Amino acid sequence: MRAVRTTMTAAMALLATAAGAAGQRSIHEEVHGSHRMMVQSTGEVRIGDDDRSVVYVAPGARLVIEEEAPSRPDRRVEYRGRDGRIERTYYRDGQPVRPSDDDEEWIARMIERQARENPANAPRRVARIYRQGGVDAVLDEIAEIGSDGAKRAYYTALLRQPLRAAETARVMRHTGGHIASDGDKSAVLASLLDRPSVGATELAAMLEAAATIASDGDKSRVLIRAAQRDALNDPAVREAFFDTAGRIASDGDKSRVLIAALSNDRVRRDAVAEAVRTARTIASDGDKSRTLMAVPAGFLGDRGVRAEIERTMMTIASDGDRGRVALWLARSVS
Repeated sequence: MRAVRTTMTAAMALLATAAGAAGQRSIHEEVHGSHRMMVQSTGEVRIGDDDRSVVYVAPGARLVIEEEAPSRPDRRVEYRGRDGRIERTYYRDGQPVRPSDDDEEWIARMIERQARENPANAPRRVARIYRQGGVDAVLDEIAEIGSDGAKRAYYTALLRQPLRAAETARVMRHTGGHIASDGDKSAVLASLLDRPSVGATELAAMLEAAATIASDGDKSRVLIRAAQRDALNDPAVREAFFDTAGRIASDGDKSRVLIAALSNDRVRRDAVAEAVRTARTIASDGDKSRTLMAVPAGFLGDRGVRAEIERTMMTIASDGDRGRVALWLARSVS
């Protein structure tokens, strides 16, 4: 079981390029059973571009990294800013010693780990990693990150790079598989909809990834935004949208998603028919009837759409709700 204790809101920013004012103090501690790691900082600390070295510690500032692990010596390294220089002291089992090559690798690895897990470092690190190794290298780096909040920052920074449509689609799918938090995942996926232009390949991938959102509320909000923006005319986009919509357990949320799709001014016959078919998976008679009655009047004369409405209408158990739909349909086509 994992326990993480952090003091002050800015704690995870302790290894940013500039960690803050000289008086700032932060502590981040992670405990995994008998394995404990802690990083604490006071004042401004800067990490080098290699993410494995400390290049500046402000006068009076201090950085401490320590680790306790079973069957291994306790390790601790301290950095202090003193007289314009960095003073480093290394401890093994509480005793100051000259670090071995293995100890130096531990120090570099711990600094790199903390730099990676810090969301404030994401724009700088993503730009460098992308420049050196492209999308694959950044996605590999994200897979090493433990915090969903940090992953969100990295994905967001990656999506700001000059990606091709296929690369953006890969980022969307990767997000679906690597962020557990519904809030962080939906925020990354929905950010695609903030772009002035979104291609069908990208949008379909985002909608597929949205199916991995566990929360019906978060999932429906992403789909509603997508439906308001796109008329779902592309077959791949339409298939991904309604497949994900069909996975929504909440009848109210599912109904709102389908109504959003039906309400798009540019919606076409295929999307209307698919929305009506998907409405059959709504258990609530009230939500199902409201969805059917949201079909735009211009499509009610289409034989295929009308047939789909009638099939879905017959799955309404309530005589009152079914009667209201039947009356609405009769009046609309008369």
